[in-house]
Amino acid sequence: MTGLIGVKINYYKTIMGNKSIENIEVGTNVKFKFLLLLFIVIHYSSFSQSTRDLYPIEIKRGVFSTKYFYNGQSFESPYGLQIPIMQMNDSEVVRDYNKFKNSMKTAKIISIISAGISLYPLFKPDRRNSDSYWAVLGTAGLVSAFFNIRSNILLDRSLKRYNKIVSGTELGFQYNKTYYGNSIVGIGISHRF
Repeated sequence: MTGLIGVKINYYKTIMGNKSIENIEVGTNVKFKFLLLLFIVIHYSSFSQSTRDLYPIEIKRGVFSTKYFYNGQSFESPYGLQIPIMQMNDSEVVRDYNKFKNSMKTAKIISIISAGISLYPLFKPDRRNSDSYWAVLGTAGLVSAFFNIRSNILLDRSLKRYNKIVSGTELGFQYNKTYYGNSIVGIGISHRF
């Protein structure tokens, strides 16, 4: 990297006629890039250290229930996984988990409304067979089912991303061009043991 910096400085000296102001600007630019790179490396290393204390979440699906296992503990509800998911500090994981919670709240509210509508015929039995009653009850059931399915999809997406980050296995591909126009291709595999 030092050789490339020297080439840039010599290139500027020949074009600009050996002016010291341009040399100072190039040196400042290089220092800024180095500090930026150092900041990114420090930030990445602090992020990677924070995932070492987290464990993968295992999902066991049954016929009528789903169990979640985290660090030897069993959870019946996905709400028990909120602490490790929030400790991840990954925007996608947290966003999908929060969308899951909001979708479940909406499904519960709609279920309460449909339960209230189903109690309506107790007070007015002659209205039980009206078409509007069954249409409203059926619509509430379908909307509640939609939000339940949506929340399960969001939870699965969140847990899949969480487990991918915690396991640490990643495959990377990078394509760059050098200063002289040559192509550089980089492939990397990262796995945490």
